Amino acid sequence: MDEKRVQAYIDLINALLSCPNGKEPEILSAHPDLLDAGFIDVMEQVAEGFTAEGDENTAKFLNSIITLLAESIDLPLSDDDTNPQFEFLMELLFVTEESEANPNAVYPLLQKNLELLDDNFVELFKQWMNDTFTQAESEDAENLAILTSAFSSLIQEFPIGDRGINMEIAIAGYENGMKILSPESFPQEWAATLYNLGNAYGDRVTQSHQDNIEAAIDCYQKALKVYQKEQFPLEWAMTQNNLGNTFRERVLGEKTENLNTAIACFHAALQIHTRDKFPSEWEITQNNLATAYKEKEN
Repeated sequence: MDEKRVQAYIDLINALLSCPNGKEPEILSAHPDLLDAGFIDVMEQVAEGFTAEGDENTAKFLNSIITLLAESIDLPLSDDDTNPQFEFLMELLFVTEESEANPNAVYPLLQKNLELLDDNFVELFKQWMNDTFTQAESEDAENLAILTSAFSSLIQEFPIGDRGINMEIAIAGYENGMKILSPESFPQEWAATLYNLGNAYGDRVTQSHQDNIEAAIDCYQKALKVYQKEQFPLEWAMTQNNLGNTFRERVLGEKTENLNTAIACFHAALQIHTRDKFPSEWEITQNNLATAYKEKEN
């Protein structure tokens, strides 16, 4: 490798290490000519050096950039002539990973760039995940799937902006993550993603309401294969409660049968959501149960 180019790689790495937090995508975008396999190799060597010196934080920082960049170097990075939404996506994923999905770090960034969250961003997110997951090694793909699911959970709960767009972004992240995660390799992450995806389908404002309800039911029922009452009592109860609400809203099937299923789910949840231990959850589930009984009477 040319010594001059290696030095350019090192200079870029130093720039990343010294830049203000959140400016990393901007630094990378300013040097598209250096973003290649050679840069990844040099960054890995530098990260290994920091690990050997005991500086795990710096090594983790560099490895997080490597993870996001390694399978994306063939995609156009944003500069004055390209798409700013790609740079924003990379920054969001980077901050999500660095902050361990802390909303206090991610939400200000989302709020600052609300105009970039649109249908085009949804499609860009889908394209990036499809391209990246396809090209990545198995372990890298799994780590990225966990990362995109964590980001999806954040934007699903983001209280500002277009609720419909936020939900489509979340669903895209969960759906693509489910292509990589499996109940055998990551059972808890797999179940949590299905649970969140079920909630997202239930809150979705686009597509057929009937189809969204059926998709939500499918997600909750699959999640319960991992969320067993004995091993995950709280998760089991929350999933039962949400499944009950979804059956209450179900369009397909016979209405009374759907309500009977919903009532059974609420009773199941109340085995864990007791008044003494979980008063708030108990009250919510009791209200859901009362509503289901009232609808059945009518």
